[in-house]
Amino acid sequence: MALSKIEADSLDLTDNFAFTGTVTGAGAITASSTAPSEGGATTTNVVQGLAKAWACFDQTTTQSFYDSFNCSSLTDNGGGVSTIAYTNIFNNDGYSSTGMAGKTGTRVRIDSVGASAKSSTGQQLYVSTPVPVATDGDDCNVTCHGDLA
Repeated sequence: MALSKIEADSLDLTDNFAFTGTVTGAGAITASSTAPSEGGATTTNVVQGLAKAWACFDQTTTQSFYDSFNCSSLTDNGGGVSTIAYTNIFNNDGYSSTGMAGKTGTRVRIDSVGASAKSSTGQQLYVSTPVPVATDGDDCNVTCHGDLA
């Protein structure tokens, strides 16, 4: 039986409704899928707005990920320096990378030094004090946005 019209004054929203059947017209998210913005005044490209890789890791002990997405490995390159390799690589090295780091009892920062520290397959990150002196961080976080290959 098909439902063709709902009368607003006869609909009881406290009723339980069950649906059996197939939803048609629903498609997969594509590279051009858009969604309304929070305020509804414009739309945003769903795929372009997603983080393509992120990681939370500790440099002070086992140099391991607390958690990550699209990151295959973490390499310890010495005091305050780590290299993250991506599972699925970026289209080029022009992606955006944002990071922050923490170390109990010490102010630290995280950055990438020059274009040579970032490639489509991964990036090298440097944690240091404001002076700057390289030091291992115990709460390092990186998020990357860009186009995957």
